[in-house]
Amino acid sequence: MAPITPFTIDIPDEHIDQLHQKLQHVSFPDELDDAGWDMGVPLETMKRLVTTWREKFDWRAQEKKLNEQLKQFTVPITVDGFGDLDIHVVHHRSGNPRAVPLLFIHGWPGNFLEATKLIPLLTQSDEGVSFDVIVPSLPNFGIETFPSCLQIGLLTYGQRGFGLAQYAETMHKVMLALGYEKYVIQGGDWGSIIARLLAFYYAEHVQAVHLNLVPVLPPYPWRNPLLFLSSLISIPFSAKYRGYIARTLGYNSIGNAYYKQQASRPQTLGYGLHDSPVALLAWIYDKLHSWTDNYAWTDEEILTWVSIYYFSRAGPTASTRIYYEATGKKPDDVERWMSLDQAYGARAPDNVRFAVTQFKEEIIVWPMAWYRVIGSVVKEKEFDCGGHFAAWEQPELLAGDLKEFLGKGGAAYAVIEGKEGY
Repeated sequence: MAPITPFTIDIPDEHIDQLHQKLQHVSFPDELDDAGWDMGVPLETMKRLVTTWREKFDWRAQEKKLNEQLKQFTVPITVDGFGDLDIHVVHHRSGNPRAVPLLFIHGWPGNFLEATKLIPLLTQSDEGVSFDVIVPSLPNFGIETFPSCLQIGLLTYGQRGFGLAQYAETMHKVMLALGYEKYVIQGGDWGSIIARLLAFYYAEHVQAVHLNLVPVLPPYPWRNPLLFLSSLISIPFSAKYRGYIARTLGYNSIGNAYYKQQASRPQTLGYGLHDSPVALLAWIYDKLHSWTDNYAWTDEEILTWVSIYYFSRAGPTASTRIYYEATGKKPDDVERWMSLDQAYGARAPDNVRFAVTQFKEEIIVWPMAWYRVIGSVVKEKEFDCGGHFAAWEQPELLAGDLKEFLGKGGAAYAVIEGKEGY
């Protein structure tokens, strides 16, 4: 197998030229009067962003900044039944020999960019703990590597069955390849589900998990009668809990239409996302806007984020197939498999310590007590600000909560032998 290799983002000129050519020939739909955001991204907002993307946005400048800011590598691993993969990884060491290895796992429509504000906050030695931060790009997400990876990528998304268990296996093998036998995890969105499966499958390696989104099934009486009875007592008298449940039910009934499309017909959607940069921009920016707590996105941030998907070697359609695989049936030729419903109910061994953090405008919010079904939850925290992209919106709060969890006096302090602060 090839060695771990330094990586530099270098999108071919012809791909950038093709983007500009497509943006030159864009046509827009009409819009109802005073539509606002009710039906999606407003027309004037899209026109402004497309004009900026075409005439002002400098991908080469962003590429240069990312290459200078981030230490990037390709890490070769082998996934059972799927062959060899080269995984793009951002890897920053703190320089402290007692630093805690932290695996940061993004989701959709996230990417490795999410962690860029968090890295400097975590790698500095203070408050009794520092971290080595490892941020892999999930297979089929974001920047992919080397011409040979084209074939590897085709194997990944051309072969059915690369599901949640395989994503967890990939992340675990990246950590082992980097020399981390024991580690902790931070995850949101799909990163939250994958983190829980890592704790479920690899509990001898995963020592603690910090989550800022925790999808769980409600405590139905036939699944968890004690928690159900407890909820009957507490929720009707709590306006806050009633608000949480109403918000989550609203997401499940209306806000997750994108989810249903990507889980049922990702290929149909994929033609638009792959061929039209404007369609891709609208599809992703809709979530960047609606899932944050009034975060003031700059055009540069939005366009860099979307460009990562556009320039992906596998293409943006590949990233949507995680929804299809997670909600589909087990393929006959795949040995290890777990559906999303099974993942929701998977309880990690009690040796893995969990911290659950809930930000105000998260898309799924439940009463804190409901999260204790995932395992040994030893820390709970709620913030009155922030949304789905916590590492990007509120990096200081998220970093502080991680240090509170894993630093001196924290509920998971010294979970890794020999990493007791500094």
